[in-house]
Amino acid sequence: MARRAGVSRATVSHVLNGQVERFLPETVDKVRQAALDLGYVPSAAGRALAMGRSDFVILVAPPTTLTNLQDIVDMISGDLEDLGFTVVVHVSRTEGAPVASTRLHNLVEALRPAGLVDLGSLSEKELLKLQRSGCPVISPTIGTGGPRTARDDLNVAIGRIQARRLSARGYREIVYAFEAGRRDATWGRERMGGVTEGCERRGLAAPESFEVPLDPRGARSAVGALLDRRKPPVGIACYSDEVAIALVFAAASTGLRVSHDIGIIGVYSGPVGQIMSPRLTSVYVDLRVSLGGIRTAIADTFGGPRPPELPADARAMSVLEGDTA
Repeated sequence: MARRAGVSRATVSHVLNGQVERFLPETVDKVRQAALDLGYVPSAAGRALAMGRSDFVILVAPPTTLTNLQDIVDMISGDLEDLGFTVVVHVSRTEGAPVASTRLHNLVEALRPAGLVDLGSLSEKELLKLQRSGCPVISPTIGTGGPRTARDDLNVAIGRIQARRLSARGYREIVYAFEAGRRDATWGRERMGGVTEGCERRGLAAPESFEVPLDPRGARSAVGALLDRRKPPVGIACYSDEVAIALVFAAASTGLRVSHDIGIIGVYSGPVGQIMSPRLTSVYVDLRVSLGGIRTAIADTFGGPRPPELPADARAMSVLEGDTA
């Protein structure tokens, strides 16, 4: 490459590492054109060794069944890619497992990332350990004011809204529905905590939880078992729209009247729930608002532009009106 550009190897090295201030613009252009002509691809490992970090940013997501996880990843990745970073998505396989924690720390050591963005799956202890290793960490779990409490968490707020809606519709018996398999355990437990808090505020009994398989027979069995223990009307706060939709169809197939015998509210207001009949009542989450803190922290940490300011009345969450609760 140096021979093709007509410069020294040292000049090539400096230019390719972004150290161009000492060189004439035409020299920089020659080196870059030679790299383009020869199909040169910089070594991430070499760059990490030279600069002390790589151009990677690790995005850590919890084990989840959420269908809008891709929307969350796309929004955050877009901000990071605009700043010149490559995003590596790491999904925690087992919450709190030592093996999973070790795997993540090994990944950090191998990539030497420019930073790590956590979507709420890592404990405060794990995050502080990563920070002590020299890796900048952005997470809703910690901040400049210290550890965040459950009251500040988006998922807890979702649960509160679900409980408030069901209570306002007259349901005095409220339960929480997980998706069977518990891949949603990290965020699901936080949402159930919000439902529990909402019930306590209204003098209602703490909600029990049950699991709903996403198949007709399993969903019907789950509803039947629930109503063996609880008498209608029962309000059901669901982890996701998918769980809620399964319950709506299960109720219809067993002769239960949705919104009369059981009330159902989902989360994330996906399109399927809005074209079915009865139309699903769901919690709408505006990602521009709910991810605003993380996006601003990314800009502050890496020196990029802050996300556009939102209207003063913009809300992270609201109830999307439907016919099921």
